[in-house]
Amino acid sequence: MHQLLRLVALYPLVAFSAAYDTPNLEWVTEDYPPFNYHINGEVEGLSIRILNSIYRDLGWTLDKRDIMLVPWPRAYRMAMTSPNTCIFSITYTRERAELFQFIGPSIDNQVAIIGHKDNAYQVEDLADLKNYKIGVVKNDIGHQLLRKSNIGQDNLVFLASGFELVQMLKLKRIDLIAYGDIIARFQFKRAGIDPAHYRVILPLSRSYLGFACNKQVETQWVQSMNQALRRLRRNEPALFLPQSY
Repeated sequence: MHQLLRLVALYPLVAFSAAYDTPNLEWVTEDYPPFNYHINGEVEGLSIRILNSIYRDLGWTLDKRDIMLVPWPRAYRMAMTSPNTCIFSITYTRERAELFQFIGPSIDNQVAIIGHKDNAYQVEDLADLKNYKIGVVKNDIGHQLLRKSNIGQDNLVFLASGFELVQMLKLKRIDLIAYGDIIARFQFKRAGIDPAHYRVILPLSRSYLGFACNKQVETQWVQSMNQALRRLRRNEPALFLPQSY
C-alpha cells in the first residue's frame, strides 16, 4: 500500500518530465531566405532562430540534423504524407489549415505579383494576369493562390526556387512572378539584382508565415509549440523582425 501511494505521488513528476522530452519530429524546409536557407553547410535563417527558441522555451533540444532542406514540392509532399514531419516557413491559408496542424503566427507575409518597375503592365485585377507568363514554384503559396483564381496552366512557368524566379524575371524569360514580397527582395539581393528595379504589381494575399505539422503529429506537441510561440511573441518581439536581416 505504501509503495502504491509512493508511485502515485511520483506520477505527476514523471508525467511533467515526460511532457518536456524532445519530441521525435523531422522538419522539412526549402531555400527561402531570409527565413530558412543554407550557409556554410548549415541551415540558418529567421525561422530557424524562432524554431530553436520555441524548443528552448519548452526545454527541448533542436538538432539541426533533423532539419532537411529540399525543394518546396518535395518538402510539401513529405509533410503531407510522413506522420512525424513538420514543414516551414509556410503561409497560412484556410485550405492548408485543413491539411496540417499550424503553429503560428510567426511572421507577417504578403504574397504578390511582382514585375519590372518600368514596365507598363495592364494589370488591374486577377483576370488581367491571363495575358502574361508568370513564374511560380510548384505548391508555393503564389502558385496555389493563382490556381485558386483559375489562372490557367498555360500562363504559369514552374521553376525550382525563388532564386530562379528572380533570375528569370531579370532575363525577361517570364513577365511576372507570384511570390512572397519580403523573400523576393532578399532573393534579388542574393542574385546581385537591384530590388529597386522591381515593384509589386498586384497584391494577392496578406497572411502569416508559420510552421505546420502532419495531422498525425501528437496534438499535445503542437499545442505546446503554439503556447511557446505566443510567449516568445509577447516577451521577445525583436526575434520576429525580418528587418534584422
